Order: sequence, then structure tokens, then C-alpha cells
Amino acid sequence: MWDPFRDLDRLLNRMPFATGSNFFGTSARGSWVPAMDLIEKDDSYKILADLPGMSRGDVSVDIEGQQLCIGGNRKSLLSDDEHKNVVLAERGTGRFERCVQLPTRIEEDSVKASLRDSVLTVEVKKVKGSTTSRSGTSVKIN
Repeated sequence: MWDPFRDLDRLLNRMPFATGSNFFGTSARGSWVPAMDLIEKDDSYKILADLPGMSRGDVSVDIEGQQLCIGGNRKSLLSDDEHKNVVLAERGTGRFERCVQLPTRIEEDSVKASLRDSVLTVEVKKVKGSTTSRSGTSVKIN
């Protein structure tokens, strides 16, 4: 289903001054931000993201060109009564999107994602040679 705000969010993610992008080409939007590692191998990239308390249905992985975005919505585990009596709240909840600009082009068809023990693992192969870029791909999380 088409969501006009998703396109706007992606546009804003490309503007460093609007989203807090840093030198490494990462950006984050939302009420909390998952910790992420990016590992470069000879022929691929591996991305690890901590997503405690989240299930596959709460998370999305999207690729557009060289940009990989992980998004989702982490729900609160507190009841309405518990929310009224919170003394300390450090566990973030709500919507988030975390994007990283990969240094080289990637094979969108090669992307594999899995969520195990609260860690999302995304693996993607680098493009060998030159090919045209696609408009975008959503990845199924196993």
C-alpha cells in the first residue's frame, strides 16, 4: 500500500541538516534509535541492529540504491495504569527509522534479513562491475 509520508520521510533522510546525519552517512528518526553495526567484507556487507522486544512483523528493511533503511514500531509493554505510575523510563518505544548509506552499490536481489534473539541481521552482496540502480526493494525478514 502506498504511503505518501514514507516518501517524504525518505526525502528528509537524504538531507543531513534535517535528520542529524553524520560523517558516516547514517541517519535516524524517531523516539528511539536502535544500535547498529556495519561490517564490510570483500564481497558483501553485514548489518546488525539491536531490536529488543520486537518481532518480525514490527520491523521493515528497505533498500533504495545504496541506502539501507531499517524501520519499525516498538510497542510499550506497560499497561495504562502502569504508564501513570512510571518513576523511571529508559526503554524507548514508538516508531523509528535508521538508515545507512553503503559505500558501494549492492545487489538488491541478494539481500537476506533475519531476526533472532533481538538482533536483526541483514546481509547483502556488493555489485561486481557496473549496473543500473533500481528504484527500491523491501526485504522479507526471516
